[in-house]
Amino acid sequence: MRQLLALLLTPVLAHAGVVYDLSTRPVDQSNLALVSPNSPQSTPVVTRYFVEEGKVRIGAAAAKTVYVFKDRVMYVIDNTSRTVHVLKHATLADVAAHYAEAVKQLQIAAASAPPENRAEAERKATDMQEVSDRMRQPVEREFRVTVRFESVDGHACRVWEEREKDAKRFELCVAPTTTVAGGAEILSGIKLLGQFRQGSNFALGVDFGLSDWWPDIERLGGVPILIREYKYDSEISEVMLSAMHQATQGAAQFEIPAGYQSQEGPDYALWYMR
Repeated sequence: MRQLLALLLTPVLAHAGVVYDLSTRPVDQSNLALVSPNSPQSTPVVTRYFVEEGKVRIGAAAAKTVYVFKDRVMYVIDNTSRTVHVLKHATLADVAAHYAEAVKQLQIAAASAPPENRAEAERKATDMQEVSDRMRQPVEREFRVTVRFESVDGHACRVWEEREKDAKRFELCVAPTTTVAGGAEILSGIKLLGQFRQGSNFALGVDFGLSDWWPDIERLGGVPILIREYKYDSEISEVMLSAMHQATQGAAQFEIPAGYQSQEGPDYALWYMR
């Protein structure tokens, strides 16, 4: 009876959401750094994340810029100017559709262009077609599980290597989802951000390119709580998830603040090419 009463009185956290920190630290493994081991270490940049019921907020209340992702829309909240940019077509699918339509319109324009302008119009259509094709080209990635285990913020994790064209680009230390507070919610947030262009930068602090990278992360079978990025076999950055805890956020965390000026755009294609 006491156990039943305790269960009834225990707060239900199934839909409470999760709060965590993502810290990114540049790593200098140049020859100069290797011969100067006592040189000052780079200070990590720490960002607070909130995930709840299909919504993600990146940035705490004091952040100059806050990003909110929900309903396939990206909101960029500038707390300095008290403005909000609403990007309604910011997903990978939307951007791909944009380029496909642009190619179609350029091809129509080229077909009807005067002879003296046709070559230039056809060149523009071809250039745009190459951009469109490149965006849809899948990246061949190979994930290899290793025998190495580490501990990050008190959580045991197993190291995976991600390789592209036989070169190691990342190490991901993956913790079982059930061992991380709010682990399932964190993964749902990562999946949501995977819909967006540059979503891997928002989700994991690293660049997985233009293609859909979420299925690769999902099959790792856990939460990547430490990611090391490599270039020419040398580590160049380290990203860590820490301070994970489940907590109810409240709808206000994911809404446009009162009194802020809202405006659509800039156009998502221009936004991503800045």
